[in-house]
Amino acid sequence: MVSKLGLGDVFIVPTGDGRAGIGQVVGAYGKDAYFLAIFEGTLPVEVAADRAIEALSTPVRLLALSLDAKVHAGHWTVVGRAPVSESIPLPGYKEAVGGPMQFDVVDYSGSRRRPATAAEVDLLPNRKIVAPVRLERALRALGGLEPWLSAFDELLVAGERPTSSDLFS
Repeated sequence: MVSKLGLGDVFIVPTGDGRAGIGQVVGAYGKDAYFLAIFEGTLPVEVAADRAIEALSTPVRLLALSLDAKVHAGHWTVVGRAPVSESIPLPGYKEAVGGPMQFDVVDYSGSRRRPATAAEVDLLPNRKIVAPVRLERALRALGGLEPWLSAFDELLVAGERPTSSDLFS
């Protein structure tokens, strides 16, 4: 059992129907929060560990700042480690500072910041940590195993959300 996740750890997310998604730790925030990416598609459970690294070449489908609870509990299994692609769209956030209506733009890791423009305040989300079970349920919903909930929308990697790279280039 893995006691603490590390950058690049690759893990298997079972969907409960003989298939599994492939995920990777693609970033960190603080000491115990991780950006978890779940890649496109699923694999039969019996071959998922052997083909996990090759699955990292598919597009990222789900991305969230989350915790290691599913790995720690043994529900998700770490099967290797691989370099994190520079193309992973790690998000940027707004963060309130000082008085009312004063915000900074903060990168995914919390290490870079600058004052936000009014447009960025309207556009950027606040940082939020989601339970890993939400990622698992969103993966199941993508596979048609349970209904899609609006709470899963924010996990999708799509659209025009600015990334940390966009905001701090």
